[in-house]
Amino acid sequence: MKKKRLIIIIIIAAISVMGTCWITRPKALGNINHSYSEKTTTTSNVSFSGKTGERIKFSFRSNITSGDLNIVLYNSFGNKVYTLDQATELEAFFTLDNTDTYTLAAECHNFIGKYKIELYKAD
Repeated sequence: MKKKRLIIIIIIAAISVMGTCWITRPKALGNINHSYSEKTTTTSNVSFSGKTGERIKFSFRSNITSGDLNIVLYNSFGNKVYTLDQATELEAFFTLDNTDTYTLAAECHNFIGKYKIELYKAD
């Protein structure tokens, strides 16, 4: 009888922890994931709406064989508001200055390799 109670308590605790993690996880705003085996010059992008003061988390991984890859955040007027540092792996945060629709662009020039970037609302 005591074993049954203990098992039930453990199950309830596990469900509570999983539920809390599910509720508090960061909200995904989008991602870009590409792999190129031949020299490619292209731009891939994802857009999202953001409000003044919101923190955005960028999670980035790449394996660049050759060429250039720039990850740039633009506002709705086409102005650069943030450029990610070049790295093979990076997590960065940016606080939005204005309520706007933003576009994250992965700009490849003569690029061979692969990359993945994920965007989350950090708050």
